[in-house]
Amino acid sequence: MNYDFENPFADYGKMVHGERFIGRRAMITDIENRIIRPSNPGNLAIIGVHRIGKSSLAYKTVMEQKETFFAKKILPIWVGLASYSESSDFFRSLVEECVQELADLEWLTPDIQRSADRALEVNATWDRIKRFFRKVQNAGYGTLFVLDEFDAARNLFKGETAFQRLRELADYPDYRLSLLLTARRNIGDIERQAGSSSPFHNIFQVQRLAMFSDEDLEAYFAQFSPVGISTSDEFRERVLFYCGAQPYLLEMLGCEIVENFRRNGTLDVHKAAKTTSLSIFEHYDDIIRLMREEGTLSKLLQILFGPAVDVSPLDVTELESYGLIKPGEEGIYVAYAEHFQDYLRLQERKPEFNADLWPVWRDTEKALRKVITTTMSDVHGDNWLVVLGKARPNLKEIFDKCRKAQQKEEKSFGDRASQNLIDFTYPAELFTIICAKGLWEPHFLPIFGNNRNHWEQRKQMLAKCRNPLAHNRDNILQPHERRIVEAYCEEILAVLADYRE
Repeated sequence: MNYDFENPFADYGKMVHGERFIGRRAMITDIENRIIRPSNPGNLAIIGVHRIGKSSLAYKTVMEQKETFFAKKILPIWVGLASYSESSDFFRSLVEECVQELADLEWLTPDIQRSADRALEVNATWDRIKRFFRKVQNAGYGTLFVLDEFDAARNLFKGETAFQRLRELADYPDYRLSLLLTARRNIGDIERQAGSSSPFHNIFQVQRLAMFSDEDLEAYFAQFSPVGISTSDEFRERVLFYCGAQPYLLEMLGCEIVENFRRNGTLDVHKAAKTTSLSIFEHYDDIIRLMREEGTLSKLLQILFGPAVDVSPLDVTELESYGLIKPGEEGIYVAYAEHFQDYLRLQERKPEFNADLWPVWRDTEKALRKVITTTMSDVHGDNWLVVLGKARPNLKEIFDKCRKAQQKEEKSFGDRASQNLIDFTYPAELFTIICAKGLWEPHFLPIFGNNRNHWEQRKQMLAKCRNPLAHNRDNILQPHERRIVEAYCEEILAVLADYRE
């Protein structure tokens, strides 16, 4: 077979454009209805998580349709906000870019040039910049600025002034100027983080860019066919396990799959994922870092793993709109990709995640695991799991389930995986071990005190909490339930004071 072919994903990581851009048809139509079909474009914000394709979508719908805008005497101009360190330089660049575009199109008049010269003088006032755009509008031209990476405005636009100036240009009819923004955060949140209470965000229609749709995924998998790769159901299932419908991850993994196929003539999705694992983990860590900065990581962990302590319906709706969670088949919410969910489960055991979880809950789980491990090791030695599993079928079932989860983690994450089988247990299982016949009275009753029914009551309440969030959201803890759970956890921690880390 001829392996001298072009890898369709070889340029992954760059802005996707031209024929390489796939999918997003419904979103493109919505954007066109807002900024292309009207004689004067509206203001639009494309909001989405890290590396979801915001810039590519903006480029596709604006910069690749320049001729359509030119026919309406509108200048589409791309500005990367993150490349500016001073807001004054940014506003000057709006004038400079506009003048350059007018000159390239031979639309620049002496009157506009004179106005630009005045606006670009060292100590030029804001009024001169406004006057320039008024001159452009009076000459019959409009402007559409694509402000890419608008999150940078948190630092670039400190205070009220810059947001108010942008709002004035984009909202008042005197200037015929429109804005298309791309950002990870809501525009209102960006304003607040910059110390502004401006109503700037109110002038935008918001389009939230989430993961690929089923139609988009079909277009993605179709790209393997020209290089001779047949995408079976099993192949697709493995790819989606690692990437979900996340465009950047799909392209990264797709590139390595094609290169493996070129080298060996075989398809091995797991091998390709292992080769790209460091890049995948870096992407996950970027998502985690950004969500921690925004205060949403705790919400995500609560939804996926429980307990849902302070998650509101709005939190769930927002994370779902970003595509980070989706309804699962078993009536609970799951992450966009199973591999990402497994990575979060692995990471949330680490000490640096303490602040992202309910501290009293995390301490309780750790203390329960430690008292079981310490007590059973003293009685049965290092092989206590094997001994208990042989003697008690109900415990063997728990250990087998944990071992299966551990093996899955090892396959995906290698030496990052936990080697402690008890890490894969939850409160109900921990109390099942503690209260097991033949273990409770001789070993755990002296530590815990009270009777087995007392702790069974606590087991039921804690087990209810430590579940992923259901679609109907009925397991979000109510305030009175949270107080009960906190009291139970504090009781357990007091009893197990010698086993706290």
